[in-house]
Amino acid sequence: MKTLLFCLVSFGAILALSMNVEAIRNDADLVIYYSFDEDDDKEVADDSGNGFDAEVDGAEWSKDGKLGGAMEFDGGSAIKSPPEVPGLTDTELTAMTVEHWVMITAATGDTQQVWEALNAAGAWPAETFIEGTADMVFYIYDTKNTEHRTPIPVLPTKKWVHIAGTYDGKVQKSYFNGKVVGEEAWSGKISIFAAPTGAIVLGKDNEADIQYLNGFIDEFAFYTRALSEDEINADMNDGVLFAVDPREKLSTTWANIKAEY
Repeated sequence: MKTLLFCLVSFGAILALSMNVEAIRNDADLVIYYSFDEDDDKEVADDSGNGFDAEVDGAEWSKDGKLGGAMEFDGGSAIKSPPEVPGLTDTELTAMTVEHWVMITAATGDTQQVWEALNAAGAWPAETFIEGTADMVFYIYDTKNTEHRTPIPVLPTKKWVHIAGTYDGKVQKSYFNGKVVGEEAWSGKISIFAAPTGAIVLGKDNEADIQYLNGFIDEFAFYTRALSEDEINADMNDGVLFAVDPREKLSTTWANIKAEY
């Protein structure tokens, strides 16, 4: 009976783990995900599975990320996603989520872009940036040429913080370490233009070589839906997919089962 119970529990645990892996990895609304867990001088892998690997322009990989590796920006470097991203640059969005860990090396007093996109008018339809000393803003510029800003508290220097911004077609929200810190009610659409320099650029202003970031970015993700607060906290605490290889989780699961039986 004990052997049979062990087999049933083991099979159930593995099945649950397998279903969890598939559920997380098959999120159709996750368009871009850069975990920065691999060291490559020229390219950043898109871990969403969509193949939108980004070009590295001077940024350096660091093993000291919040979850695994991260990218370091020295005030003159950037990362550029492909100009054409199906589902992102070929449609008007009615909902979105952007999230990332960020650690600011220094507050320069100037604007520092964490990420930015462009639209057909050459304006920035969505971005997160540090304004002035260390005040951060989640910004959306809609297709009616109206801007929407939700604030984020002053960022500490040399400390990791999790930033997220969501829009569900009715309300725009900004998050700081998993908590809502700003919101604005509005209704409209967002249009991200396939810019020659990249649909999304991390670490600098998209349309000009200015407003470079001094600091680190980890776990950058873009969804075409508004994540709930619980989902944002899950991504923040555990990583967008897995902070470790699922095979390691499987080994841990087996070890726990064996310890109990």
